[in-house]
Amino acid sequence: MKNAKKIKINVHSLRSRIRIVILLLSVLLIATVEITMTRSIRNMAEQAMLSRMEGDINYIKDLIWQADHDRKTYSGNQDKPVAEDGDWSIQDGALFYGTILIGDGTEENAYLEPFQLMKGRTGSFSYTFVRCPDEGLTWAGDGKGGYQQGHYLRVAGSTLDSEGNTIIGTYIDKKVADIIEATGIYCGYANVVGEQVFCMYSPLTDQNGNRVGVIVVGRSVEVIEAQTRKTAGLLFWLIVVSVLLVDIVLNAFATRWIAKLDIANHYLMDISTGAFPRKPLDLHTRDELYVTAQCINEMTDALKEKERISGELEAAANIQRYMLPREFAENEAFGVNAFMYPAKEVGGDFYDFFMTDEDHLAVVIADVSGKGVPAAMFMAIAKMLIKNHAQMGLKPCEVFNRANALLCEGNETSIFVTAWMGVLDLRSGKLTYVNAGHNPPLIRLKDGGFDWLKSKPGMVLAAFDTVKYEQNELIMSPGDRLFLYTDGVTEAMDAENSLYGSKRLKDHLDVHGAEAPAQVLNGLKADIDSFAGGQEQFDDITMLMLDYREKAGEGGNCETAERDFPAAEAALQDAIGFAEETLAARQIPARILSRMLMAVEEIFTNIAKFAYPGGEGTVSLGICTEDKTVRMRFTDQGVPFDPTQAEDPDIDLPLEQRETGGLGIYLVKEIMDEVTYSRENGRNILQMTRKY
Repeated sequence: MKNAKKIKINVHSLRSRIRIVILLLSVLLIATVEITMTRSIRNMAEQAMLSRMEGDINYIKDLIWQADHDRKTYSGNQDKPVAEDGDWSIQDGALFYGTILIGDGTEENAYLEPFQLMKGRTGSFSYTFVRCPDEGLTWAGDGKGGYQQGHYLRVAGSTLDSEGNTIIGTYIDKKVADIIEATGIYCGYANVVGEQVFCMYSPLTDQNGNRVGVIVVGRSVEVIEAQTRKTAGLLFWLIVVSVLLVDIVLNAFATRWIAKLDIANHYLMDISTGAFPRKPLDLHTRDELYVTAQCINEMTDALKEKERISGELEAAANIQRYMLPREFAENEAFGVNAFMYPAKEVGGDFYDFFMTDEDHLAVVIADVSGKGVPAAMFMAIAKMLIKNHAQMGLKPCEVFNRANALLCEGNETSIFVTAWMGVLDLRSGKLTYVNAGHNPPLIRLKDGGFDWLKSKPGMVLAAFDTVKYEQNELIMSPGDRLFLYTDGVTEAMDAENSLYGSKRLKDHLDVHGAEAPAQVLNGLKADIDSFAGGQEQFDDITMLMLDYREKAGEGGNCETAERDFPAAEAALQDAIGFAEETLAARQIPARILSRMLMAVEEIFTNIAKFAYPGGEGTVSLGICTEDKTVRMRFTDQGVPFDPTQAEDPDIDLPLEQRETGGLGIYLVKEIMDEVTYSRENGRNILQMTRKY
């Protein structure tokens, strides 16, 4: 649309060029037709001349016949006698017709009455030649002899020289004579007394069919030339008038055609500036311009559709961009960094993070199926529903249950959403999460590598309104890092259609996972681009990284103490002593202190006895106190065991009727306000909380 001037058609220049072409073609046509027709006219004039000369020959023969009163023969028309060819003969070198002397080569017998009458025939003349016999001929006319067989000597005629004398004694050119001998007749040009004439030679035969002479008639070439010029002149002006009429018609047609082209030109100019005409182009013609107009209309419809799609994609991109958080969270408790790299065709990826209350941070990542505005609108609705329900204080599984039911209502487009949501308790480090068919995140333990945070994925959102989602829990330690992403990361393709893949993703994070969050995300995108090798990105690439930080990991002012002990009963007193010293320093009331030490003893003893069967191990005890709240966390790498799942004993039964075991855990639950367990990356994590 920016290059409107480049497609402008200079109609006025085109009109001028067409007129010049028509003029040149007209001149060329006139010249070609004139030359061709002049030749044809000359040929026609020659044919007409031949017809006349044939009549001249018959005429002079009739005159000769009339002179021979003793021999009269009528052929065809009885009113027009014709001399018979068999009556011609040569006697003593002279040419006779019957008894009539035609010519003997002497001046006195060269201009007899038939030739005199022929002279009066306008524009024509005649003369006769006698053929030399086989023995040769000595002609009395000039006293010369030695004329050979095949020579034809003029003996009489109606042609006079400049002094008025009859021309005799000349002979026919040997080449012409040879043609007459071979074909019996010849027509062509000759020079007679300095004048170009057109001649017809007709043979004369005796009674035996032998050629004895030739009678020749001729007409001036000037007559032919004059007739040709006259006819050609008339034809020239006729051609000029015809060509001018054709030129006028062609110019009128060209003007009309160019006017239509000018309409198409302005139509294209409007399109090139983005102002699409309301009506289709109609040139009211059924020639090639009609086909062109149809093509332009199809192109216009395609451009309108492209413009519409472009507008939708731009609107979708704006929706997607404005719905995402514009500022990343960064404080002592946690840090969140996220990036979304949209594809050419905008999809429905989104991420979100927000506080559900002052102690809980929610992180969400999702991928909406489909492209364009529908996907962007559905993304906005899904994001709003998840956030609103999460900020109502609902559990993550309940958030997805309600959001799914609402998204299924009226979902005629069959769009669905894969989503992952986690809520982190900033005080305890407990992460409660739910997965709706999304890619499993990766978690990095402090000073360790990344591993998959796998759980049984639920059904995607907006598919079935009766789906119930299950949530999972884990305890994050300060310094742990959580990485969320969409399938645009793992499904990026190179030129050979190979996928970037989960393994490549994990390998990259293992190498660069300890870097600053923004550096990790940007580096990962650069690695994906390098892998793709310039191939077009077909899906949005979205990533989010959550850092759970140590200082504020327990609320911001939490005083933390942590120590590792051998997982053995011999280390029990050391563990109790560490706990007593730490809690006493926090000025915990004695009554609560003693009860909490009982809980420490019970949990440590269970770990020492059962966590590492047949082997040695360690147990870590961390204690945090803040805002009159004590949090104690036991961490070991022993066999998986969740004590919170043990059934509470029935303390109302007599001692002898109670089942063995379970009482210690029961007492711990009674002493502490909250006891939670999680299994994370091969670690058992038991966390206990008590207010005082």
